[in-house]
Amino acid sequence: MTSSRRRTLGAGLLALALAAGVAAPPARAATSLGGQRVGTSSGTFLKIGVGARPVAMGEAFVAVANDPSTIYWNPAGLAGLQRKEATFSHTEWPAEVNYEFAAAVLPVEKLGGSVGIQFGALYTDIPETDELHPFGTGRTFTYMDFVGGLSYARRFTDKLLIGFTAKFVHENLGLDVGGTTVNNFLVDVGSIYYVGYGSLRVGVALANFGPDFKPSGAYYSPYSSEVREYDSFNPPTQFRFGLAWEPVDNPQFRLTTAAEVTQPADNQQAIKGGLEGTFRGTLSLRAGYNFNADEIRWSAGAGVIADLGTKRGTVDYAYSEGGLLGAIHRVSLGVRF
Repeated sequence: MTSSRRRTLGAGLLALALAAGVAAPPARAATSLGGQRVGTSSGTFLKIGVGARPVAMGEAFVAVANDPSTIYWNPAGLAGLQRKEATFSHTEWPAEVNYEFAAAVLPVEKLGGSVGIQFGALYTDIPETDELHPFGTGRTFTYMDFVGGLSYARRFTDKLLIGFTAKFVHENLGLDVGGTTVNNFLVDVGSIYYVGYGSLRVGVALANFGPDFKPSGAYYSPYSSEVREYDSFNPPTQFRFGLAWEPVDNPQFRLTTAAEVTQPADNQQAIKGGLEGTFRGTLSLRAGYNFNADEIRWSAGAGVIADLGTKRGTVDYAYSEGGLLGAIHRVSLGVRF
């Protein structure tokens, strides 16, 4: 590596460190800001990060936003994808809870932009128990929440990308055991702006914005015989702001640095940073850190890119250290047509 490249690499790492360092003190000072609202939102499975690549980068992806998983992080990034692409992601959470997510993007010249579709499902099999069989009757029932959405994004100028998503959310509140369900419609909006200094760009996104979640039906108390309406709960709205930059970008090596601030409606602010190094366009190594998370602080992963004739395939893996929750594994598969 030449001296000029070393200086550029050092500048990129310094920029990321400064962004994280400047943002971290206010976050510590405002640790309780939003913390008092923990547990006040419904549909919280929508906050589960999708895609092994973004998660391995510490979820600092709102400004990176350059693969199909951007439909979750920042729909504006879809406008930067010039070919048909699809991705599938599998997440293994503790207690045998799984989350599957799939997305596809299609550039449409007549619409002047790109359209995307997504579907995600959180599910697990829960053993049935009763007074005579506290360890299970041998039967199970399936719990599932899911989301489906349609996105549109376009490039308004050579520097500005804007996108939005409309999605339908279904949450199961124990329907198989006498509970109820919730259906709701939410929207995501986002933008990416290239500031004109190399590849430096700013990403902003508002996710899961919409009306409160209101369970259907009414609750009957077997103790007081009262019939009451269910309370409504806020959606898990999140605001994301971030920067991304490639201080090194050549056929041999590409380094992406990213920093992000996330403000959820039901928790404290999160400060995140991530790195991705790609060697000769075939192998990527990634790492990320959430500076004020309670449990899931750091993550890492790798990815392999292979050309398959006119197609390009990707396989990505991410490991997140969940503290008391244990390890969390994600695997993603992608294809570009």
